[in-house]
This record gives sequence, C-alpha cells and structure tokens, in this order.
Amino acid sequence: MKEGWKTHAIGRHLVDLPGDARTSESYRINRDEIELLSASDTSRLAVLVGERELLLRQTIRSVRREPMFIERIQHPNDAVTIVTWASEHSDALYHFDTYFKAGSRALRYSGDVSLDKKSSILSFLGQLAGEWREIPPKVPPQGVGFIAGEVILVDQRFNLESWRMAIHLAGKPDVSFKVTAYTQRSVEPGLRKRGGGVLAGLLSTVAGFTQLRNRERPVGPIEADEILVAGTQDGKRSYGFKWEAPGKADSLAEPNLNVSLQVGESAYLTNKESFASDEEALELWDAVVGSLRLRPGAV
Repeated sequence: MKEGWKTHAIGRHLVDLPGDARTSESYRINRDEIELLSASDTSRLAVLVGERELLLRQTIRSVRREPMFIERIQHPNDAVTIVTWASEHSDALYHFDTYFKAGSRALRYSGDVSLDKKSSILSFLGQLAGEWREIPPKVPPQGVGFIAGEVILVDQRFNLESWRMAIHLAGKPDVSFKVTAYTQRSVEPGLRKRGGGVLAGLLSTVAGFTQLRNRERPVGPIEADEILVAGTQDGKRSYGFKWEAPGKADSLAEPNLNVSLQVGESAYLTNKESFASDEEALELWDAVVGSLRLRPGAV
C-alpha cells in the first residue's frame, strides 16, 4: 500500500484509498437499502419506532377508510418490523420498515413486499435480526460477513447484496470517482465485449478524445477489463475511465465489480481541481483499482 494511504472495508471487499479521501456509501440487501441511523436516532430508537407506528395508525387510507398501519412484529435482538400498506390507494403490496440493533448502532431496512411473500420475508428478517454485529472502532473486521459502515451482517447465504461508494478526493472536487459491487443471478457480457456502447458513453463526456487504454486488466484473481479515454477542450483535460469485472452468477466471492472515474463538463474550467497531468490521473487510478480485493475470510 502507498505511504499515507488507508485500507477501507466495504461489502465483502477491501480497497486502498488516499488517507485524506472521504467516502459516501450505500448498501442494499435484495435490492432494498440498509440505512445506518444516526447516534441520536439510535439513542431514542424505541421512541422513534413508536412515533412512526402512531403516525401510521392515524393515517387513513382512501381504500376501505382504514389505517395504513397493519401490525408490529417483534424479532430477536430487539429488532422490530412495522407492517403497513404500501399505498393509500391500493391493496397490492405491503410495506415493511424493519429496525435492527447491532451493539450501539441501529439500522433501518425498508421495502415493499407482495402479499404472498409476507410470511417468508418476515422469517428472513427474523434471521437477519440475529446476524448484525457492530465493528469495534479501529479494529479490522474479521470473519464471514457483509460490511455496511460500522456494522457487519454475519451471513453466508446467497442474497442479492450490493454496495456503492463515491470517493471524494481532497483538493479534487471536479473528480467523480465511484466503486460499486453487486451479486447477480446471471452474468452479462464483459466491458470490452460490449465496448462499443460503453466506449460511446464515455466519449460523450470527453471532447477531442484519445484512447489511453482498452485492454484486459485483471487484478489478482479478478478477471476484468478497462477502457480509459481522455480529451482536451478549451484548455481543460477531461477523463472517462472505466474498469469492470463481470463476476459470476450466484457468487458472494465474485460479484460484478465496477470502478469509474470522470472529469467532464462542470463549473470548473481548468484542471486545478482535478489532475495536473495524465500521469497523475493514471497513478491514482492504478493504485485504487489495483488494490481492490476480496476480504480474507469474508466468504
């Protein structure tokens, strides 16, 4: 790892980042978002849940003139699900708001549920309730599990889990840098096999482009491709970089992985807020992409 950099754990993977970089992250299980609650909301979780239930009991649907609230389900580890109707105007779907505890942290997991899936999803939520753990500060996460911020889901069942991370680089506000991962039931063709469309999308952000790379780019055992383009217009250098590992179907260890970096049209008219040269952009890109790996023991 480069001097002054840090290792960041997310999902079931590790990636090295500049020490002064910040991240914005989101996480999903079976396409529904996991939201980490703030410390203040966690400290008053019982009140927050009670207020939510009361509001839903008082909200009357236009269909049947009945409350939105249906029932409250208790799970292990003080977790709770509030079951409501998903719409004021239809009986087609339920909506579940589930609140999990993980040590001193709390999470909210919300999504719509078809009527015939109610019992199976409640059973699934009961299993998840006993599998969340808080990660102690400054302690590298160990063992099987999916990391979401300061908590880990200790689970090895195959679910459609995913995460997205935006990397905010100090002194480079014009750089859009993102990493994503998602498990999948089927695999699409790789980046270079469908490269015409992808390359066209990248080039739409870059005027007077040159192609810096278009090649296979494995990282350790991860098979992947990359396409990197750059161009200059009105004295500003723009970039469109993409790296993708297509992954495998039904695999926690080999999800689809994507890294993208862009510097394009924006309020910034020069490269003072991005990169001084192609070499600087490529050095950062190679260091981050080359560090992406499965966390030992995560699966």
